[in-house]
Amino acid sequence: SSSSSSSTNNMSAEQSAAMQKLSEKWKNLRFNKDGTIGTVRGVKDSKGEDKGKDKDKDSSSKKKHEKVEEPNPEPIASIFELSLLGNTSPSDFRLTTPNAPSCSEPIDADSISFTLVSQLSHDRIWMLPYHCKRWGDNPMSIVIFTDEDAAVVKNKLVIEGCSKEHLTVQTVSKTRYDPQGTDYPVNVLRNLAFSKVKTTHLVYADIDFWPSESLHSILNIQSVKERMASDSKLATVVPVFQMNRRCRAYKDCRDDNIPFMPKRKDELIGLIKKRQASTFDPTNEGGHGSTRYISWKDQKEGSYLDLPCIRSNRYEPYLAVRYCSELPPFQEGFSGYGKNKMTWAMQLRRSGYQFSQLGEAFLVHYPHLDSKSRLEWNKKPKELQKVDSTLVVDVLESKKGSNIDLLSYKRARVDALFLDYKDWLRDNVTDSSRVPMCENALNDDVRLWVHRDAGDESEDNESEDNDDGNDVVEVNEELAKDTEGGAQE
Repeated sequence: SSSSSSSTNNMSAEQSAAMQKLSEKWKNLRFNKDGTIGTVRGVKDSKGEDKGKDKDKDSSSKKKHEKVEEPNPEPIASIFELSLLGNTSPSDFRLTTPNAPSCSEPIDADSISFTLVSQLSHDRIWMLPYHCKRWGDNPMSIVIFTDEDAAVVKNKLVIEGCSKEHLTVQTVSKTRYDPQGTDYPVNVLRNLAFSKVKTTHLVYADIDFWPSESLHSILNIQSVKERMASDSKLATVVPVFQMNRRCRAYKDCRDDNIPFMPKRKDELIGLIKKRQASTFDPTNEGGHGSTRYISWKDQKEGSYLDLPCIRSNRYEPYLAVRYCSELPPFQEGFSGYGKNKMTWAMQLRRSGYQFSQLGEAFLVHYPHLDSKSRLEWNKKPKELQKVDSTLVVDVLESKKGSNIDLLSYKRARVDALFLDYKDWLRDNVTDSSRVPMCENALNDDVRLWVHRDAGDESEDNESEDNDDGNDVVEVNEELAKDTEGGAQE
């Protein structure tokens, strides 16, 4: 376990001694609901006496106006102790999924079934009953980052309408692994959720992406299952959209939002026509820009459309895939916000997965507020506050940026790990890609804060065009039209 203590120059000897005892008794501390650590009061000794009570009485008069810093909460344990992959550090990258059936075992269409897989933080548990209702009485594997007991959480969800038989819930302690809430172990949670899948296939979607009410029935169309049975490396793309927040204020106005979350395609297209919904995410064209949204508008239910190429390494679609040992896992070193899902898609593509989008099916993003992990990712030194992402390196290499402690920022640390991951992927995964990068693919590396030395060779020959979202605007304009077909993507 790790421990933390802090003191100020104006601390009395008694206070310093008390803080030292706190450090030694770290595991006995409790955390407040807001994620801050408890004070000395309430930490009891072996006799059950409150160690802070008398001290508070003695020192309250002379220290009344003196601020005493409390230790910042730190993880009690490394999240890697939960790794099913045997990882011990962020730079441990893995090829395959352990304890899963072999992909080489043939399956027939009639044996195919699906589990909806997701992970979430405690504050988004309220979304789960909506997933249960839309997915129906079918298998779900969920991991929740909460200090609540899994059985207690599941019982609450069953009362709210989720299936007792088909819902599998695991919980991972937030206090133990991320008490500050800034380094959410997303990929460890995803892999844990994968591990409980008992069906031939899984559908992965983060909890803030709600499935259309017909998603499960579309997946069970005979022609869909036949395509899946014939190709163990078929990555079925479920197109993703987002609904705009229904209130002007920056708050979670659930009562306004929830009734308008589209369940059917006609509801979704109706919102798009009113400019109340759009493809996901207009500010990040690379994230889902490879999906053929205009074609999807007129694509028949259950039909497949193979993606001809990938426009960006940042492509991170939500997928239905076969659950088997050759399926790449999520790389667990990517925690918090940034590159945790796109790296999975990169490995799938290089490993020979065919990306093909499914007609009529969709997910829709709920307009939640930014998470603590996203806010941590957004932090920048003052020198970069108003700098375009494609020009960051120019600033960092200038005199102005020479004194920036770059690796004290989450984004830079993730970028450094990403470069290590790209090297590992190149050296350890034979390029068996069936879907090439597009000729005009975006040069994603130009936005990295951390780069290789200038002399290093790069295998990227992608366009350096700015990812300004213009194509996304055009796509949404086309989706809003009443006419069918005719547009080029």
